[in-house]
Amino acid sequence: MSSIRFLRTFVAAARGGSFAAAADQVALTQAAVGQQMRALEAELKKTLFDKTGRTMVLSPAGHLLLPRAEELLAQYESMRRDLQDQRQIAGTIKLGSLITAMGLLSSTLAQLKSLHPNLEVELRVREQTQLMQDVVSGELDAAVVVERQWPEAPGLLWTPCYDETLTVLANSSIASPDASIATLFATQPFIRFDRRTPTGARIDRILRRLQLVPKEFLELNSLLAIAELVRKNVGFSMVPLLKNFDWESDPALSVLQLPGRPVARRVGMLENGRRSHITGVVREEMLAHLRRMKPGS
Repeated sequence: MSSIRFLRTFVAAARGGSFAAAADQVALTQAAVGQQMRALEAELKKTLFDKTGRTMVLSPAGHLLLPRAEELLAQYESMRRDLQDQRQIAGTIKLGSLITAMGLLSSTLAQLKSLHPNLEVELRVREQTQLMQDVVSGELDAAVVVERQWPEAPGLLWTPCYDETLTVLANSSIASPDASIATLFATQPFIRFDRRTPTGARIDRILRRLQLVPKEFLELNSLLAIAELVRKNVGFSMVPLLKNFDWESDPALSVLQLPGRPVARRVGMLENGRRSHITGVVREEMLAHLRRMKPGS
């Protein structure tokens, strides 16, 4: 099914206007997107993109392919759903999730329940480390977690689903989206995300790399609590731009991009493999749900 994957990446690049936008949408590196597009061009024997400096536009062949590719992908998605409907998916599975991914997973499960009414799901919200341990031990069949180094365990399956770019989050009354990050760190209280977590440790490394010395105020292990404090102008923070929360449209918040190359954490599904015939259906439905979402939402 490599051609389907390549067409999906092509549509993401064409609609997003860049390989970087496509990489974010299909959970690949920018280099992998470029490699797929070169392979697709070689297969079709046509140039699909014209580049002038940093600007990328569709070639005439690309414009011709785009609506046909979207139609083909829609047909493939319909076929996949029809085949899923023929499977007898029933029983109870235990799933876990970080609280920040609960909205996305709940939407996925609501759709899945309509397709498979005999499927029962026990859903549990836990911290990253506990989720990983519970999947490995079999306490959970699968969990939505942040990518990290996984332990060696038979049957363990990791599937990346989407990226969350690390950004600076500030109250809109003290910073616009193009405000000086250095000025924020020099003048405003900083709310730090728990540095004992993989994401918190990564933020700490970024601060040191950028030589930013924050005016430490609080350290919390809840991204949602941090966002709420920022919304109340208690301080500002550096956090991943959470999927499904649309902070960029919140009038009380400003999302500031870090200087240099974007840094992101990768979120996906970890399965223990013991009930992969069911957890695989959940995984594929979540990926399909992500593809239906608007870019950036």
